[in-house]
Amino acid sequence: MKEVYRYAYHYAGRPVGEGRLEVERRRGGVRASLQAEFLPPLPPGRQRWQTELDAEGFSLRFQERVEGKEVRVFAVERLEEEGVVLVSQGKESLAYPYLAPYHDPLSLFLALPGLALEPGAVVRFPMPGGRVYVERLPDVEVEGKARRQYRLRPGLSLVQVEEGRLVRVAQQVGRHVFEAVLLEAEGP
Repeated sequence: MKEVYRYAYHYAGRPVGEGRLEVERRRGGVRASLQAEFLPPLPPGRQRWQTELDAEGFSLRFQERVEGKEVRVFAVERLEEEGVVLVSQGKESLAYPYLAPYHDPLSLFLALPGLALEPGAVVRFPMPGGRVYVERLPDVEVEGKARRQYRLRPGLSLVQVEEGRLVRVAQQVGRHVFEAVLLEAEGP
């Protein structure tokens, strides 16, 4: 069954675009894609993230495509049988040793609603080229509903989860805050 989420994007409190997240849970894993369109004052363009996850929710394949003044494509693929992670950007590819399951940016967001962390706890996840720390913050109440909060580092993103759904992501970008806010959700 497919879940569909629509997000409004704001920068410095002004609307700057929308995004659509589609999540398809299948036997043996998940496929998800996030399509976003941005308007000024951000550089106008489109961005698409696609991920395929294993049964434990870790990344098998990830691709980011950015279309603006130019087109950029970045991809990461886990080749377990060969024991490598293949990272491609444009025409260049590098193979790194596969050491442990890892998250990509989209798989990390999808994992947050299922994290069983107490406020104050921090967990570290490997990512291609580095790692991310997820810190559980105290809950907040918004319109009578409890929201779990997480801080992601590096980047200092604030992520809020309500009833198992990502409802808000905020991050400092330049001198202002970029924010994604859930508008509507379809599916389980």
